[in-house]
Amino acid sequence: MKFRTLFILFLIQLISGIKTQAQEKWSLNDCINYALKNNLQLQDAGMNSALAELNYNQSKWNLLPAVGAGSDAGKNFGRSVDPATNTYVNTAFFNNTYYLGASVDLFSGFISQNQIRYREFKKEASENNKLNVADDVAFSVMNAFFNVIYYEELLKIANDQKALSELNVRKIQILISTGLKSQTDLLEVKANFEKEALFCIQTANNIATSRIGLKKAMNLPPDHQITLLIPETKADSAAVAIDIHELYIRHTQWSPYIRSFEKEFLASQKNISISRGGFSPSISFQATYNTGFYETNKDANNQVIGFSDQINNNRRQFVGATLSIPLFNKNSVRFGVQSAKILSEQALTRLNQAKQTLLYEMENNYNELTASEKEMQQAEKQMDADQRAFLAAQKKFDQGMINAIDLYTTKNRLANSSASVLHAKLMFEVKKRILEFYKGNRFWEAAGIGHGA
Repeated sequence: MKFRTLFILFLIQLISGIKTQAQEKWSLNDCINYALKNNLQLQDAGMNSALAELNYNQSKWNLLPAVGAGSDAGKNFGRSVDPATNTYVNTAFFNNTYYLGASVDLFSGFISQNQIRYREFKKEASENNKLNVADDVAFSVMNAFFNVIYYEELLKIANDQKALSELNVRKIQILISTGLKSQTDLLEVKANFEKEALFCIQTANNIATSRIGLKKAMNLPPDHQITLLIPETKADSAAVAIDIHELYIRHTQWSPYIRSFEKEFLASQKNISISRGGFSPSISFQATYNTGFYETNKDANNQVIGFSDQINNNRRQFVGATLSIPLFNKNSVRFGVQSAKILSEQALTRLNQAKQTLLYEMENNYNELTASEKEMQQAEKQMDADQRAFLAAQKKFDQGMINAIDLYTTKNRLANSSASVLHAKLMFEVKKRILEFYKGNRFWEAAGIGHGA
């Protein structure tokens, strides 16, 4: 009996947990933060940033000397040169040599120093690009999120309209029996009912499509079901009280989108300096240490000298420097400098183009923010008026004072105004968040991650 009671309690807890999980809702911040952890495009940008960091570190290590060591061993047969006497012998002999060497570039037209700065700028450009990709992922998820919300809310409006038409079908069927309505009214209402049923199906399909888009942006498994938390929407006069040109100046000072282009331009300038280094002479320093054991190296008694003695006796060192002066290399350096200059001009053009794109993008988003606020306020007034007009038309229709066409003209106007309010509200929310981002507020970082750990 006790086991049975415990088993029932376990089932109750399990079912309760399943219900809790099924009812769990994801906010916009939850979806964005999940995407930032799992989006493949962002992971790729992270690996590019890591590679740029490695290249930068390598460029600094390139200033250090190169040191190498080696050894070889072998046995000669037939006519060969005796390493001990540097003469030809016809006897077979064994030899074993060892080598240690180092070299360092003393001067090469500051190419190595410029390469460090070049790699540093490329690293910073990659880091800013990673941040920019993260921002793009966040806004991609936000747009997909509000697409789902829009179609889900639109489906509610469509189902309400469909329910009203279904109710009117039943009313007319009753009124026909009393002689207050004709078959024409019934056919008209049924036609509108079927039209609204089709619209409900189409909207449901759009919900499914938009959900797929959201899951793709988040890299969420397709079979993972989530319920979205609808954000509260209200007019915010402070959100639209902005000097957009002043905001643009402030935003470009920290924007990873702009800074990535700036760093690429600075890197291109350093690339010109690297190419010009090819005109300069180069000086390098080398030092080597050699020794070896040779079976032909014998003492006065014609005995092969011992290994350790030969290693000590056969030591030789070399210290030297090399000066290389480029005189003519088929104009490759000159053309390389010209090519680097063109690439730098191209990087500057891309930077200016990015700034221009950002400016018009900010202008457009600000214009859409102010427009959506005005549209939302006016659409709410229109929806309220259309609601009252529909209720009056419904009463007239029930009393036989107007026909079905007049009723559905009013009813469709109410549906359109309801959809307009929905669209304006969601548009305002999207643009408000974009403007907050321009101010330096990554809104998705304001709350902790609640899902998808």
